[in-house]
Amino acid sequence: MKKNMLSLTVVLIVMLLSACSGGGTNTEPNTGPNTGPNTGPITLTLAVTRTEGFFEELKQKFEASHPGVTVNIKEYVTSTVDKSASGFLQQYQRDMEKFVSTVTTEMASGHGPDLLVTNNLPYKKYADKHMLADINKLMSDDTSFDSSKYFTNVFDTMKYKGGLYAIPTSVQFTNLWLGDSTLLGGAKIDDNTWSWQDFADLAKPLVPQGGTALGGLPTDQLLLTMLNPGIEQFVDMENKKASFDSPEFKNLLTLAKTMIDEGIVSGSFEDMIAAGKGRGTGLFEAGGFRYVDEFVIGPIERFNGNATVYRAPSTTPNQGYSFRSNLTLSINDKSKNKEMAWEFLKFALSEEIQVEREGKSGMRGMPVNKDAFHQLLDKLKAPDAFGESRTIQIDEGKELTVPPVTQVQLDNIESYMTGIRSVDETDDKIFNLIQTESEPFFSGQKSVEDVAKSIQNKVETYLNE
Repeated sequence: MKKNMLSLTVVLIVMLLSACSGGGTNTEPNTGPNTGPNTGPITLTLAVTRTEGFFEELKQKFEASHPGVTVNIKEYVTSTVDKSASGFLQQYQRDMEKFVSTVTTEMASGHGPDLLVTNNLPYKKYADKHMLADINKLMSDDTSFDSSKYFTNVFDTMKYKGGLYAIPTSVQFTNLWLGDSTLLGGAKIDDNTWSWQDFADLAKPLVPQGGTALGGLPTDQLLLTMLNPGIEQFVDMENKKASFDSPEFKNLLTLAKTMIDEGIVSGSFEDMIAAGKGRGTGLFEAGGFRYVDEFVIGPIERFNGNATVYRAPSTTPNQGYSFRSNLTLSINDKSKNKEMAWEFLKFALSEEIQVEREGKSGMRGMPVNKDAFHQLLDKLKAPDAFGESRTIQIDEGKELTVPPVTQVQLDNIESYMTGIRSVDETDDKIFNLIQTESEPFFSGQKSVEDVAKSIQNKVETYLNE
């Protein structure tokens, strides 16, 4: 069950690949206006980006348990994946622009798919235009759906204008770090309230010679990392307003440049290794935390077995834990098969589907279904949970034995799930604008005032499109 903790660069790529996932064959979506539920054979169309074994498995299991229903998976992106880090990110942006543009056109015309994987779609914009069904209402109208069986605090993070238009089926934590307890030397960190300025003040005198405060973070991703979670402080989606011209954002932008200029954050692991700095010379590393066992082995794997889990700094205190889902689903409000689409979504949330995490057909991320989550926790107590020898590789090829998992550890893992209070904003257009417009500031070509004004104008224009 061992899953290596990932550098933030790798985590970003894995998450992007997850967001691009789909499965099955390329078929045309249902067309025509909403004329009421079908009474004969039903064909559901699910819009995805790329193929993945999990979707094919989900399709087959759903069709087997629902005779007369066919699930067609419509794949929108078929280009070959560029697996290099820089090439993939560039390709990803192009693919997502194509995906968003095509799906948006279909939805606006009333000819969209029944279900959508909305990990990277602007679902709030769709909700404003009454394109998506309110899943809250579908839940309340369905007497067979027991919301107490789910981590509803996860669902609540995605509510918009009182409705729920996209529902996460799994969780990957995005604001958790591993800290080197030895280098931190007992430093007092209140990770419920610390800000990015607190992090910079703490880290600057403690960064090891030739090292960095936050290992594995490309410098061009620092500002976006500082904004997510917390972007809602500067983007009011409901009222279509932005506040990037505020003193708070200008201060954040200036702090990001200062941390880069002073070497507090100095680049990805690849950059550090190429510069001869090695990999393990950071105070902190961003962890992936996609599977329950990573909470056990993560602190053992890194920093010679002396790592502690921390919540990352935030622009807003007491924000709790944040996540991004490897699979978020929405239902087309104009679908002729809305009731069956809801059945499909419920099936994706079922214990049967949520508990499977092995192989290419397993769901990535932690289950939002409580029974499935507890089953996975129980497996951690098995003698062979981490292999027969219970040994794992740590820094520099050393091995450590994983001690028996305690009930306290299991309770702590569950506390992360119940402590989720925010979701990473998934509208990539906003972050692409921020990244592009901020580059001249980091290179010294424009002032913080000019860049903040440019970001403000472009984001507000996008919000009101």
